[in-house]
Amino acid sequence: MIARIALTAATAAGAVAVAALAALAVVTVLDVAGRYLLNKPLFGSIEISEFLMVFLGFGALALAELRNSHITVDFFVMALPARGQAWLEAAGAILSIVFWGLVAWRAAVHAGRISEAGEVSANWAVPTYPFYLAVTFGSGLLAVVLVARLVRALRIGAGTWTPPPSA
Repeated sequence: MIARIALTAATAAGAVAVAALAALAVVTVLDVAGRYLLNKPLFGSIEISEFLMVFLGFGALALAELRNSHITVDFFVMALPARGQAWLEAAGAILSIVFWGLVAWRAAVHAGRISEAGEVSANWAVPTYPFYLAVTFGSGLLAVVLVARLVRALRIGAGTWTPPPSA
């Protein structure tokens, strides 16, 4: 049940990241075209780009983890037996869970502080705390997804995991 919810949330967050990438491309084209064709750049384009980058970066993290799409360098690890690899993967997952959990926690605390302070962006006067909440959501979702990687690695390391049948 938790795995299905995490998959659905990661897929939705990935869709938001794709939409943010498309919007970022549109903002960039409009800004460059306005700057060089009309001598009038898009007002607040850097600010808009920064906001979109939050959704782009943190929206795609959990989906990339579920797809095992993060860059890994496993030259030395591949020389180890499967169980040794699994134990190293479990250790990496634990460190990653702690790190991304801390990022989520601190982003949530910071979002609360700047919400109370009423912080807004310089050009558009948009409240900035929702973007910190997006960091919280993306980091927290990644930490949850990493728990599944940890469980799988521990099962492999203990010799109790059998891969599902191929479809």
